[in-house]
Amino acid sequence: MTWIIKRTSDGRGGHISTTAYDPRTKSDWPLAKQSRKMAAVYEGIFQGKRGDLDPALLPKVFVVEKKRKVFPDMWWGVSGLLIISDALRRVVEAHDPGKHIIWPVEMLTKRGEPYPGPFFGFVPAVHAAAISESHSDVQIDEERFSPATPVMPASTSPRLVFLNPSYDVGIRRTDIPDANLWWDHGLSVPQLLTSDALHDAIVAAGLKVIPMKRAMEIDD
Repeated sequence: MTWIIKRTSDGRGGHISTTAYDPRTKSDWPLAKQSRKMAAVYEGIFQGKRGDLDPALLPKVFVVEKKRKVFPDMWWGVSGLLIISDALRRVVEAHDPGKHIIWPVEMLTKRGEPYPGPFFGFVPAVHAAAISESHSDVQIDEERFSPATPVMPASTSPRLVFLNPSYDVGIRRTDIPDANLWWDHGLSVPQLLTSDALHDAIVAAGLKVIPMKRAMEIDD
């Protein structure tokens, strides 16, 4: 079976407010200072778009906006970047060795005091399109043509398909990739999916991660 990892909080966690900033040196993420356009490209890749990342340009220091005593093993941080614990890193790498981008990061208080880690930035790097639109609970915005006006040229808005908050999805078995974790592009916004094997290993290890929901697999 397959599971979908929720991109929105449902009351059980999943998001921790962070900023890519180092209060010790009063410096922002260097890439964002050099090129806001390039930083936006990286942020898109963090959130599931296809693309290449230069390890030297990745953010490595974060401030946690609200002081915490403990952290989960996986959460969505600033710009939709996943942060994971060392325990989860070991589970992921045991199931998908060498398939994802993982690098060490620091988590700091607003005063610049480090939280005990280790922590890791995490970008799943496998992509597929296994979600079936017709077997999922979706909202569809059909393509629309807007005629020209005296101040605007004619335009056509694209057809967009969004997953509803139920997170009910159908997965085509034939399109599941050879990986235990992947970004899926079957809808307009990438969704993060995981295999039964990885899900069960996470549960067996007692790790606290972003809420997941079981998907329906279909032969389509």
